Amino acid sequence: MFDTIQFNLKYKDVNQLNILKTITRDHSFEETRTCNGVVFTTRLENLTVRSTETTLSIGNGSLCKFLYGDNMVNFTRDDTFHAIEKLSDLLHVSLNHATVSRMDIAYNFEVKNSPESYFYYLGSLPRYKRLEQTHHSLEGLYYNCLSDKKQLVFYDKIKESSYRKDRIPEGYSDRYLLRYELRLKNHVNRMFGVDKITVPMLYDVQFYRRIVDFWKGEYRKIVKVNEYEIDINGCKGIRDLNKMGMLMLVERYGGMNEFFKTFDHQFELGLLDKRQLSEIKRQTKQLLENRSLGIVRNPQIEELDSLVEQVV
Repeated sequence: MFDTIQFNLKYKDVNQLNILKTITRDHSFEETRTCNGVVFTTRLENLTVRSTETTLSIGNGSLCKFLYGDNMVNFTRDDTFHAIEKLSDLLHVSLNHATVSRMDIAYNFEVKNSPESYFYYLGSLPRYKRLEQTHHSLEGLYYNCLSDKKQLVFYDKIKESSYRKDRIPEGYSDRYLLRYELRLKNHVNRMFGVDKITVPMLYDVQFYRRIVDFWKGEYRKIVKVNEYEIDINGCKGIRDLNKMGMLMLVERYGGMNEFFKTFDHQFELGLLDKRQLSEIKRQTKQLLENRSLGIVRNPQIEELDSLVEQVV
């Protein structure tokens, strides 16, 4: 589940003498003088390691790549333990007292269709800004939290690895891999209601389950775009007719996401207030869940929902 994790260790919490000397003994560190003292920096494979006289930080890279050479496989709780064990051995210091300041939780799903084809059916997410972006021909779907604490990202893992020239294991190149990442950027401990998250908590069974449930929960909050067929023969009165007319209007604007963009623009121009915008979106979402009007779940979303729920 884990990808990039930022660790921070205060040397005063470790019962070990001359930690800085021990850490820098077997590795080539670059020294940089700052107003706060000297910073020692090196790379352990794909991870950045920085140390001062009092603290150690490790991050800016995938734990999965560090352990296996790629992050195509899905990283398990046991894998996390082994990656930390490897890091501790290389640095000759226990990381058990290190705390987590950033956490990326990710999973690669083997899907039936191209990953980009699923983006349309992943709609809005409350308190997030939804963005579909293309960078160097790589398409991605981003949900940026308005407080900038969290970010959800969906993208084609095979294409992304090819672009970065990462190693693609044998047998993966002809698959469709859709990656869902939840990036917890700061104040991670507050999201889980604890004073701090220490390294052993990452592979503690109960806390690991809380992390997986949190990752699933953020996905569940995304409003899914359903398919529908408008059949006037099923109309039972003026109310149904009004609802069908609204469905046709949503369809005319290119679906729910494009429909909402129109009203978001009106809100930015001051033509709608926040309450009016919220009510339009609430009623539209409610309407698009009304199966009595011919609304059916999209099979690609059914597939993705099922894959997410199977992760343990």
